[in-house]
Amino acid sequence: MADPQNWYAGGVLMITFEKPQFLLFMLCAVPACMLTLYRLHQLVQGYGADSAGIQQLVRTVRLRMLLWGMGWCCLCIAAAVPLWGTRQVSTVKFGNTVIFAVDISRSMTVTDIAPNRLEFAKHYVHFLLSRLPEAACGLVTVKGQGVLAVPLSYDHQSLVTAVESLSPFSATAAGSNLEQGLRTALAAFQENRLTGKTIVLCTDGGETAGSLLRMIPRLRQENVQLIIIGFGTAEGGSLSVLNEKYESVLQQSSLAEDVLKRAVQQTLNGSFYISALEPGSAWKVLQSLQDSSAHGEKIHYVQKPVRRAFECIAAALLLFCAGFFAGGLYEKKDT
Repeated sequence: MADPQNWYAGGVLMITFEKPQFLLFMLCAVPACMLTLYRLHQLVQGYGADSAGIQQLVRTVRLRMLLWGMGWCCLCIAAAVPLWGTRQVSTVKFGNTVIFAVDISRSMTVTDIAPNRLEFAKHYVHFLLSRLPEAACGLVTVKGQGVLAVPLSYDHQSLVTAVESLSPFSATAAGSNLEQGLRTALAAFQENRLTGKTIVLCTDGGETAGSLLRMIPRLRQENVQLIIIGFGTAEGGSLSVLNEKYESVLQQSSLAEDVLKRAVQQTLNGSFYISALEPGSAWKVLQSLQDSSAHGEKIHYVQKPVRRAFECIAAALLLFCAGFFAGGLYEKKDT
């Protein structure tokens, strides 16, 4: 097919054809017209050119020959599939879809990494988003339950805005339920689409309800890649919480690496765990997400040339019909 980029040259509309070999059939009209003119010449010689009936017949045949010849040329052009003009169409191209599931529980406010775990995670996700322009991304907030904050979209600006506003106060539910967060992230992927599916879970691994490991069979069944980024340190830090007597007490919160590593080992599908504090960790995650773009599909909108075969067929039918009525028009004009 012709390249749409070559449609205009010097401001002149360029017409190309998908099957130009069919244009050669236009040459068949030449011997047909020559034969018709030869027969007309013989007719005039045999009956004389002074007869009004012969003159009217000659005009009719010549007009029909012209109209039908043009109609035949239009049919040949239609068979060659002419292309001119462009239109925007959607095409399926390979890509990846990424759901960022960010833990916003109060344990993410611990300051064992500066300025705190959640702020570090927000900068981390922003870095990844800025380098994934070709991926559809979404955002799920994880606290006492999972909430789809931003559905899958190529509008990364709205995602960046949502990420910057993340806070433990963004959700009223208490505690941390990573299982529900993954369940919500999994449901955010579009059904019956062959897109590459990746969930990037940003968490310290702390759970007060549910179990992250219970979601592993579902992720493996749905062929979802799970990337867990751990925020925090093994030493951890203290967190002020309320006990049963509604008294404020300090509770130690540290990074639960063992649980997180076990989860990705069981998920398979290229899943892995990495600590946010590991040098170059963000680049490793980014490389994995970009490599995943070789699988799956996504919608792109591109300019493509427009086929004009229908217009040529319609013109041919009009010319053939005009040829059939040509004789009647001359008769009315003569009377």
